[in-house]
Amino acid sequence: MATSSRQKLPILHVVDEDFVLPDRGDEQEGPASAVPAGDPDEAVRLFHHYRRLMAQILGYEEKLPGPASEDDLVAVEQRLGVALPPDLRALYGIADGDGDLINPLFDRNEWLPLSELGDQDDEWLDISQEWQYEPWRETVFDAQPPNTVRRSQLRPDWVRFAFDTGGNWLAVDMDPGPDGRPGQVIRLGVDYRHGPTYVADSVTTFLRRLVEALERGDYTSHDRSLWIDSDLPDLPREHSKYRDDRPSLARATQAGPRVQEVRVADVEDCAFLAAVPEVSSLALSSKGSPDLTPLGGLPIEYLELDVDSPDLTAPARNRELRSLSVTCARPVELAPLRTVPNLWALDIAAASVADLATVAELKGLRYLEVTQDQWRELSELDDLPPLAVIGIHPRRPDRDVRFSTDWVTDYGEPPA
Repeated sequence: MATSSRQKLPILHVVDEDFVLPDRGDEQEGPASAVPAGDPDEAVRLFHHYRRLMAQILGYEEKLPGPASEDDLVAVEQRLGVALPPDLRALYGIADGDGDLINPLFDRNEWLPLSELGDQDDEWLDISQEWQYEPWRETVFDAQPPNTVRRSQLRPDWVRFAFDTGGNWLAVDMDPGPDGRPGQVIRLGVDYRHGPTYVADSVTTFLRRLVEALERGDYTSHDRSLWIDSDLPDLPREHSKYRDDRPSLARATQAGPRVQEVRVADVEDCAFLAAVPEVSSLALSSKGSPDLTPLGGLPIEYLELDVDSPDLTAPARNRELRSLSVTCARPVELAPLRTVPNLWALDIAAASVADLATVAELKGLRYLEVTQDQWRELSELDDLPPLAVIGIHPRRPDRDVRFSTDWVTDYGEPPA
């Protein structure tokens, strides 16, 4: 592409190809209890009972593969670098996965043989974290119950043992959050870009819920297939999000206290935020300049502001703030951001900035998005932060549509 045509396009300059997105889960403490909640004897009993119930309902019994040997189990644990929870380990002592069953044992999730554990293709994650898709704008939410699962998209000690064939897995979590238990079951994958869903405290409990559903009659037969309504958590519910024009405290209260993503427009008063105390991703736009004081007391990690004249004093009191995007007509002062300890991504390309040189003092910045004119001014400063990715727009971008940037990726330092 010719230089003249490239200058008309927004370019992402990847300066440090080895830089990876900060993982919020790495900051969390481990579990208070390191003892798995599952019971291997109970899991085996439930497994056989579950199989009998399925055979009674379907009118036939499907044949399982043979058991995995103790040597096979030890070998896979050595390969994975983590022990399987005792209840799942006991089930592999009955059968080494589903084989060719019509009805997967984990309710439409194929139980993987030991040979396939840890052998998944994670292209889905690699693609989602490519810089042109602006992953710095995405927040990994807390699972429910809170603090049970680390806030990551994928971790080495999440052992995926069942697959839905659509890019999602069931996994046993051997690296849980502070209120979780080793061996708890979670769902993760391509449909869980905001983080995994907590399913059950163990494989034992997962099986128990399936058995109880069959005993209640909560299932549907489709030809030779069985769909079980076990009421286990799946994708995050819509009540984890709150979107509104002209938001009010009353409507935000109806959305529920566990809302973690808020996108609101035509904001006149930020008092509604009192009803969403767990918000971690907030996009707020206003034709005026509402008082942003309520933002200072919330655990907001990604903040997108589109207001006439933003005062960053209150948002900067939030120690959780990691990514900030500012669109404004009147000059914004970046000076308050000096005290934000975790800020690593900043987008000021659509902002008029009163003190652009303050960027040089934000030593934790790794991602910066600016206009060509802003970058020319910044590149003349000494001792800029160790930026890994720099997005440069030829002119001030239109922020009416989110995620609309048609980036060209370039590897190396941007020109001054």
